[in-house]
Amino acid sequence: MKVKVIIPASGSGERFGGKTPKQFLKIDGKEIIAHTLEKFNSISLIDEIIISTQLEYFVKLSTIIKKYNLKKVKKITEGGKLRQDSVYNALINLECDRDDLILVHDAVRPFISNKKIIELVKAAGKEKCVILGLPVNETIKRVDKNNIVTETLDRNNVWAIQTPQAFQYSILLNAFEKAMSENFIGTDEAAIVENAGIDVKVMEGEKRNIKITVKGDVRL
Repeated sequence: MKVKVIIPASGSGERFGGKTPKQFLKIDGKEIIAHTLEKFNSISLIDEIIISTQLEYFVKLSTIIKKYNLKKVKKITEGGKLRQDSVYNALINLECDRDDLILVHDAVRPFISNKKIIELVKAAGKEKCVILGLPVNETIKRVDKNNIVTETLDRNNVWAIQTPQAFQYSILLNAFEKAMSENFIGTDEAAIVENAGIDVKVMEGEKRNIKITVKGDVRL
């Protein structure tokens, strides 16, 4: 069994604000995506990394890969309009056996620990489909289009989901192909696998494993 990592990095940064996509902003003088890639590149269990991004970022990413000697990044493939498209494009550009593990991780989650990645890989080797998350502690409310509360939800058994998410290759590929045939759009890979009727297990992630979404996250 080999372990391969897909990093979708097609974001243009429009929602973040500014001309530079957030994956290329720097923390301690190093691009966010470089921090992310270094984590996976340094783990012996990881065999290969593939990045899915816009064509206009290919040269910039190639420079980063060479600069930081990220030898496990074997390929950069073209991303799509949606995250789902980007991940699928990467998936079909990997040479895998059916039992190989695929990890999908946000380019802008640079703070995941090596320990947690290793724990996830080992768990997915047994469970086949495992994702990270944190139990929700805050009160959760549903609101209407005017932000008027319509319902207070039961927060028991509610988790906020993170990446990496890990799946057996054959399960993930079949789930993506089913989603495409049905025009199903999932907000994460787990939703696509769930749509195929496959059980997905959640294991506890890390509070520090934040997704950089707004400028304040970079300062943090």
